[in-house]
Amino acid sequence: MTLTIPRRALLAAVPAALAAPPLRAQPVSRDVRFVVGFAAGGSVDAMARIVAQALGPQLGRNVVVENRTGAGGFIGLQAVANAPPDGHVLAIASGFNLSVSPVLPGMTMPINPDTELTPIGGMGRGAMVLVARPDAPFTDMAGFIAHAKANRTTAGHGGAGSSPHLMTARMAQMAGIEIDFIPYRGGAPALLDLMASRIDVYFALLPEALQHIRSGAMKGLAVATARPHPTLPDVPVMTATLPGMVGGSWWGVAGPKGLAPSWVSYWSEQVRIVTSKPEVRQRLTESLIDESDTSTEAFKAEIASERRIWSEVIRAANIRVEG
Repeated sequence: MTLTIPRRALLAAVPAALAAPPLRAQPVSRDVRFVVGFAAGGSVDAMARIVAQALGPQLGRNVVVENRTGAGGFIGLQAVANAPPDGHVLAIASGFNLSVSPVLPGMTMPINPDTELTPIGGMGRGAMVLVARPDAPFTDMAGFIAHAKANRTTAGHGGAGSSPHLMTARMAQMAGIEIDFIPYRGGAPALLDLMASRIDVYFALLPEALQHIRSGAMKGLAVATARPHPTLPDVPVMTATLPGMVGGSWWGVAGPKGLAPSWVSYWSEQVRIVTSKPEVRQRLTESLIDESDTSTEAFKAEIASERRIWSEVIRAANIRVEG
């Protein structure tokens, strides 16, 4: 028996077929793991959980956040580096891991991020703000620089090569001032000493300083962002005094070595879609996580650019990890 389709019906079906969206294969075949090398409750963990929770319905699979802390985030990265490159185990990596550590003298890394990981794309950024003791005789960057040129000035940092250390060193180099660095075991004790006026300034991550600035326990001198930050609209940008002085913490997604390009493209696109959703963007903003370019090309470019910047800052300031 021969089935005959009228020519008119066949021609009518062609445009509809052409207009139908192509079916996309779903490569995720089981639950996905996001490995975070930092403790639960922090900014990185919050960002990962917000994104993972929204990705689950988008993928039709659970996205589980797994915290593996230690070695400045490298324990988590090591777990991902040792995972099969099948697209179901991914790391949330920091700028410290990918850009700073490879050029920081004395830094011990359990893996080489250049050869044992595959960069995928950005996920979020954390703004930083220069804060001063509450009784400081200056209220802005110009006043601070003038004070530092005439007086011994101290700044705390949470460890050699940490974001507060590098940002303060870069600022001092650009401003032509001398800073006496006081090391602390993390940002919390440094901020306590700042509020007690035992040190002059500290370059803080916004979440750790915001409430103290608002309460008057410390002075916000400038934010290291390209535009005024919406949470601190009255605090000027540092670029108004030091052009080009923009920086902060940033995080992105990486997979194991050998991750196929199709997986890289897939995950970059999935993160772009989910972080563009208004409800997700709102939750990230409430957690003080700023928007990041999720494309692989931009992520690779930022890794390389930041490495060049911090390599020069580290060399000029003679920064190294001791012990």
